[in-house]
Amino acid sequence: MHHVIGLYTSKKKTERLWLLDPHDRIIFRSDCFHSSGYFSLIAPAFEKYAQRDAQISITSINVMTCLRSDDLNDALAILNNLEIELNQQPTSWREYLGEIQYPRQARRPIQPLLFRCRAIRLVHMLRELVLKAQAQDKCLVYGNGVCYRSLCGIKMPPGVVYS
Repeated sequence: MHHVIGLYTSKKKTERLWLLDPHDRIIFRSDCFHSSGYFSLIAPAFEKYAQRDAQISITSINVMTCLRSDDLNDALAILNNLEIELNQQPTSWREYLGEIQYPRQARRPIQPLLFRCRAIRLVHMLRELVLKAQAQDKCLVYGNGVCYRSLCGIKMPPGVVYS
């Protein structure tokens, strides 16, 4: 599954969200265990927004949440706390994500090697997006599944009805 976080200019609170600027977005691909490992570090901190907007977990499929101007100060505090936690990690470690089993093979743990400097750089990128959203009076949007497609401008196959 693909996850995207980016900036969006909203005119009204009820306005539908569409294409994000490619320069102001971050994409996580959960089919890559390393990317999924970094996502698993950051996602729990923003779970409350997914519960508020979509009433499901941020790791579920077809989730979209929007952090408006009143949420952005809280997001900065979350990112600051996350950076403090990451600074307490070793320079590299293995994050347990679950297990995988291929046909006729034993179960293996999924434990990608994560690096503290990359995780902190990702937090800095998110902080830059939050600060840019505050400065330009924009929203910070997260989406995955079908929401990812519309936020990244990927056209649906012919015959698909947009709701």
